[in-house]
Amino acid sequence: MNRAVRPTPIIQSRVQTVLDYFKFPDVSFWQDDPTTTQPINFQMMTLQTRGAVIRAGQGINKDRVFDVSWKNAKQAGLIRGSYWFYDSRVNPKRQAEKYVEVLRDDVGEMEMWCDFEDRYGGQFTGWRHWFDFMERIKFLLPNKNLGVYTGYYYWQEFAAGVNYFSQYPLWIAWYNPTPPLIPPIWDDWLYWQFTDDGDGALFGVESAEIDLNYFNGSEADFLTRYPKPQVQSTFIATFGNVKVEYRKVS
Repeated sequence: MNRAVRPTPIIQSRVQTVLDYFKFPDVSFWQDDPTTTQPINFQMMTLQTRGAVIRAGQGINKDRVFDVSWKNAKQAGLIRGSYWFYDSRVNPKRQAEKYVEVLRDDVGEMEMWCDFEDRYGGQFTGWRHWFDFMERIKFLLPNKNLGVYTGYYYWQEFAAGVNYFSQYPLWIAWYNPTPPLIPPIWDDWLYWQFTDDGDGALFGVESAEIDLNYFNGSEADFLTRYPKPQVQSTFIATFGNVKVEYRKVS
């Protein structure tokens, strides 16, 4: 991605405030080594952050570690979001249906993020098909908030000026210490993916690197926006020949 040049006073002002942003990672199968038995260590991740976005899949394929990661992140008490990598070689409505099927009845606490960055050049390339993808998800999950992940230059190439997408929050990829450029249809970003070279071990993953993101606000703002996931514990007690199951939600 090309780097933008901004006037020095603006850069200095924004870099000073960036330290106040809440930081969290996003993860996928790339953060889990298939040659080992252990999954991503979300308990360790909680020492660094309160949330994580987890890749649910691409095209019509579920991420190979999604189910385990989704469950373990919840059990660790992390606030969870998901994302789906849109694949232009696959019918957008079928992709939407698969995304909803993968989440089933646990759609997470953060937005469902629609990841638009593919360059496969398939027959479903372009914003009109992205529209179909998002509208199908909205039809299937009308009460769930969606968001758009993309890069500035990519968006300007494929969807410049298409105001439909401005109704959704923006997650902008911008690997640069300067403030991110954002497509003009948005007033601001909600998430800023500022690096793909974070310290993986620090966040409990098996890859050396990890994507890191800023939330456009403080940790308190983040916790106000998203409810904490409810974790259900089950206890079974035996009284004679009778077993009684107790469930505790925390």
